[in-house]
Amino acid sequence: MEILALFIVAFLFLRTLVSLVNALSPLHLPSEKPTLYPKVSVLIPARNEEATIGRLLECLEKQDYPDFEVIVCNDHSSDNTEEILNWFSGENHQFRWFLGEKLRDNWLGKNFACHQLAQKAVGSILVFIDADVQLERDALANSVAYFTKNNLTLLSVFPQQKMETVGERITVPLMNWILQSLLPMLLVEKTKLASLSAANGQFMMFDTTNYQQNEWHSRVRNQNVEDICIARMIKAEGHKMAVLLGHNDIFCRMYHHFGEAVHGFSRNIHEYFGGSRLAMMGYLLAVLSGPFIVFLAPGYYYFPGFIALVLINRVAVSIVNKQNMGWNILLHPLQMTSFAIIALYNIFRKTKRKTTWKGRSLDF
Repeated sequence: MEILALFIVAFLFLRTLVSLVNALSPLHLPSEKPTLYPKVSVLIPARNEEATIGRLLECLEKQDYPDFEVIVCNDHSSDNTEEILNWFSGENHQFRWFLGEKLRDNWLGKNFACHQLAQKAVGSILVFIDADVQLERDALANSVAYFTKNNLTLLSVFPQQKMETVGERITVPLMNWILQSLLPMLLVEKTKLASLSAANGQFMMFDTTNYQQNEWHSRVRNQNVEDICIARMIKAEGHKMAVLLGHNDIFCRMYHHFGEAVHGFSRNIHEYFGGSRLAMMGYLLAVLSGPFIVFLAPGYYYFPGFIALVLINRVAVSIVNKQNMGWNILLHPLQMTSFAIIALYNIFRKTKRKTTWKGRSLDF
């Protein structure tokens, strides 16, 4: 039992060290203006987004950037998305939309929409943004400045997550906690190892020439975790990319209640562990059983150290993501329970081979 407790504490120490490295690294999108202003194509896949698409388009109207276009692919929405798009495109010549083609075999809806959007864009930089993202007026300028300054092929930004309900607070912070306790995010840009990759499909900026040559979304046409798959391919093929965190300029409210979050996160949580569900379950077992193993181990000096490491870990990740550390510490047991539910639901969906998302059936 003591050896197992030592292993648990050592593993937690390494994860805490990674979270501290991330907390001390320059991971936030810098606030700076570009030296040049290349034309940017902002590309938005939209399927039944009446609740969010208007807010995003309003944010884009206010951007402090002189040369950009906004194109929306209406992916056969059955709600009022089309009416909202008609209003915005009629009021602003920079905005236009089109009805997406019928979904082709062996394609997933979002990937096909992004593929079509890229074909209609004329900018030298492409920015794919999810409809539930919100931007401050300097978001485009800041991201273009970093992208061009560092000669990137891909820049992906993790938005600051907005959370209003308890259901969101016990699920949404899990993704930041897992990622930033396992991956020193600065190494995504600084190394060529494809295994050290991360990306967030909510905000992905590409060099247009490189995108057209590689057609990245076409190459992941049937992958429901297209962002991470593209990031791994880009690094494996020797292109330069970076992943950053929004810094009071890019926001998102992903889900609005517990059930919605579980359904959404369970589609792809295994990809945070290199796509291995076995690794995911091993990590889950270590996290859930760790407190009990350490508490029952001979000697009382392991447990205080274990608790201290947990607190340091949660504080570090909360600070770097601008989340409320008090909530994350207080709700830590419930977040670990949510992690177990999400992981087990991920396994269950895998056994069923099919799942649904936005009214469409997906291979899982």
